[in-house]
Amino acid sequence: METLRNRTVEELQELQESAEEIERLALESQEVQELQLEREMALAANRSLAEQNLKFQAPLETGRSDLSNKYEELQKLAERCKEQKAKLEKFSAAMHPQTLLDLLQVESQKIEEESEKMAERFLEGEVPLETFLEQFSVMRKLSHLRRVRVEKLQEILRKSEVPQEPSRDSQPQLPPRVPAPAEPPNPQP
Repeated sequence: METLRNRTVEELQELQESAEEIERLALESQEVQELQLEREMALAANRSLAEQNLKFQAPLETGRSDLSNKYEELQKLAERCKEQKAKLEKFSAAMHPQTLLDLLQVESQKIEEESEKMAERFLEGEVPLETFLEQFSVMRKLSHLRRVRVEKLQEILRKSEVPQEPSRDSQPQLPPRVPAPAEPPNPQP
């Protein structure tokens, strides 16, 4: 703007009528030059950052893809874990002594009923003697074996329900015995 101070009024009026001259002076001014320089520096910095970002794009996309794959794998593993846990809980419930006893009693009752039906069918003449002897003896053995197992399992369950006797460590400690006073020694002649 220094250049405008040195001009005469006529020169300023001519300048006012010339838009091109005003624009040239404005572009040549120090403030505009500084702004232009800042703008160019900002553009260069943005371009540099954009180029750096482009360098990171491939690893970022690869990482994103890997993360997605790992997440899917995690989901599958979590689902398998849930399934295995459900199987384990089902198996654990089936192996619970009371459940085993109940199942064994049901199976024992079934084989008992089947052997009775076989005997009835034999008595009615529906089953030949050889078949009856083979099948009935197998059924009765199985029935007896299951009945014995039911009784043993019931006994085990009863024993586990009875509170156990306190162990030696849990019994109250008695104070140590105090020795009785010793008799005075007999005087010897």
